[in-house]
Amino acid sequence: MKKILLSLAMIVVVAGAVAGGTIAFYNDTETSTGNVFTAGSIDLTVDHTKASYNGEECKTCHLEIVSNSTTQVGINPAVELSVVHPAWTADLDGEHVAGMPNDGANDGSKWIWITDGPTIPTLDQEYTFDRSFEWNGTASDATLYLATDNLYTSVKLNGNLIGATANPDNFTSASEDVFAGVEGFLVQGTNVLQVTVRNIGLGGSTPTSNPAGLLFKLEIDGTCDGQNGIFHYQNTPDDPTCQLWGPKDLDGSEYYFDFDDVKPGDEGTNLISLHVDDNDAYACLIPNNIHNDENVVVDPELTALPVNDTTAIGLENGELGNELEFFLWEDNGDGAYQLLEPILAGPGTTLAQIQTEMVALQLTGNGPTEYVGLAWCAGDQSLSGSNILCDGNGMGDIAQTDKLLAYLTAYAVQVRNNPGFECGDVELEDGNPE
Repeated sequence: MKKILLSLAMIVVVAGAVAGGTIAFYNDTETSTGNVFTAGSIDLTVDHTKASYNGEECKTCHLEIVSNSTTQVGINPAVELSVVHPAWTADLDGEHVAGMPNDGANDGSKWIWITDGPTIPTLDQEYTFDRSFEWNGTASDATLYLATDNLYTSVKLNGNLIGATANPDNFTSASEDVFAGVEGFLVQGTNVLQVTVRNIGLGGSTPTSNPAGLLFKLEIDGTCDGQNGIFHYQNTPDDPTCQLWGPKDLDGSEYYFDFDDVKPGDEGTNLISLHVDDNDAYACLIPNNIHNDENVVVDPELTALPVNDTTAIGLENGELGNELEFFLWEDNGDGAYQLLEPILAGPGTTLAQIQTEMVALQLTGNGPTEYVGLAWCAGDQSLSGSNILCDGNGMGDIAQTDKLLAYLTAYAVQVRNNPGFECGDVELEDGNPE
């Protein structure tokens, strides 16, 4: 039966061909749509949450938090408005320059909104603006200056309600609000100022005739004995400054260390956290572009050189890089080494050795914050249980007046398809660490 059917089919095909017609075979097509390849990403942000120098914590002395594009509206940055309405005369107690241009003259504060003007000015629109900032130390005073068009339904500091207003004209110098004494709402570390603003819709209006905006400044003073800098190590010689910051992309202006009078036995700690979005990553802290400068040479240093060898004197012949020792560990967030916390680079590691010695930290994309603890010592560094010891006797005169400059670069690379990754294999471009 199979052969007969096959023969008939062949006859039909031949007959159709002779007649000059076409043959239509039964067919069916199934198509899958939406096939997309999207490249993944590794977006690394870094923060510096704690630092100490000879036992003194880095503390905030004075801080001004102002409205600008670092304020967030959900996951998006606020927009600094290109046009300031003439009726917006709020001056934040005289420090803000009202009117055009909206350039943050004087105190840096700028009128902001979710877009450059209201999207639908004929309807009520309400948005919540968040501004995160870091504070460390004791606050003696904090005052918030606030102006909105039109009104704000709440302003909170770390979830604590400060106030609200139903005044639809909260944008003039006469009607702007001032809240003094809010220092009690501050916490150590990351703080969040949150303002929920409503623009009242007007029928037939335009973004120009019915604008929307938010302007604020939060001034905080710490107990720093009249020092003028933002961050300081208290009760230390020469009043060295320091920096702390929340998670962000570094722009090159940040530093972890800035000491101009290091003595044998000096020591310090830093707490650094790393964050990645989307993908799991290996992360390393890599000192690079290291300049070990001789600086100037004084008699004790000259005497300490091997057989008074003056050929060892030169721009890149400094010895301080060999006299400073470092210890890195995976910290739980308190900034103090504890037994069983994984060691990333053992005590006694020099700055130049950190990259090859460091065990890569593994970060989870959009996962919990991972912290790196770092301790440094001018001398011989060692561990005794959970105590990090620093013996200044190990640092001789040979390093006097020397200057050590370097970048400290946070590096992240994907985990997937990257077996056997080691921090020592990373090659970074050099720059100028000055």
